[in-house]
Amino acid sequence: MGRVIAVTNLKGGIGKTTTVVNLSAGFALRGSRVLLVDTDAQGNLSMALGVQPRRTLYDVLVDGAKLSDCISPARPNLDLIAADASLLTAQPEISRRPDWARVLDKALMPLRSHYDVILIDSGGSLTVLNVNAINAATDILVPTTVEPFALKGLEVLIQQLKRIKGNTAALRAIVPTLYDTRTRQSVELLDTLRERYGDLVLDPIRVNVRLSECTAQGKTIYEFDPRSRGALDYARLVEQMSARIQLGPATPPLAPSTPTPPMVTGAGAVLNATCPNCGRPLQRANVAGYRILYCDHCKYRRQELAAGDRR
Repeated sequence: MGRVIAVTNLKGGIGKTTTVVNLSAGFALRGSRVLLVDTDAQGNLSMALGVQPRRTLYDVLVDGAKLSDCISPARPNLDLIAADASLLTAQPEISRRPDWARVLDKALMPLRSHYDVILIDSGGSLTVLNVNAINAATDILVPTTVEPFALKGLEVLIQQLKRIKGNTAALRAIVPTLYDTRTRQSVELLDTLRERYGDLVLDPIRVNVRLSECTAQGKTIYEFDPRSRGALDYARLVEQMSARIQLGPATPPLAPSTPTPPMVTGAGAVLNATCPNCGRPLQRANVAGYRILYCDHCKYRRQELAAGDRR
């Protein structure tokens, strides 16, 4: 059975959707089979991945459609169950059911054996669907900005997790986002976060304008700018989360004496390879198990899975 990761926080504007998109893309690039489920009526996952879905989660939860009939392919190894504003009308109907808190869990169950990871993108408040996402989750990932109000909201969220699931055993990681190393407040609050929550706190995602730019273009950060800080930070998050949920290595295990390779490797010019658009030499980088050839001059990109597709 695949792992179900709910990416949630009661506060909006803290990078949940950006984290879902680039974490899931990184899992897929490592060779895992990944399904994204959008439970936010804003439907931002579709825009962030450049997907135009025919059917959405509303068709599943209200009209009784099969989840498998509402899947939109997004990338190799990466599928999407999209959302739109119709989910606003779905929630009152779901809340009247006796099993209202487990509707999503029951809908996902038939697909869990078909995917290694299912990621659920939640909205910024404790709605009926967000309670469903938490109940369905085997693992909970909490992005949070390094700000005083965000840290206070994190305490409230953890109390709600205890109320809904009975404990916080499913809380797998806290990811600091929009981290600015130039400000003393960010540095101090990150230290506070680590003192309070210990190993749950992973390495921060630094402020990087390329992350917002790639979302507007309907691309992942690995496609848009594989050498950016955003790509490096999310590639690191992919590897850290893969270890925590025991996804397994993207490539055959290394011998004990072999040093661990960096997350971005092989950077530099490619011998005897030129850009098909402008004829300039191509550069290369390996990010999260993804081989990328790109041109610094005209922004040409070509990428492929280092481990190959699994379907």
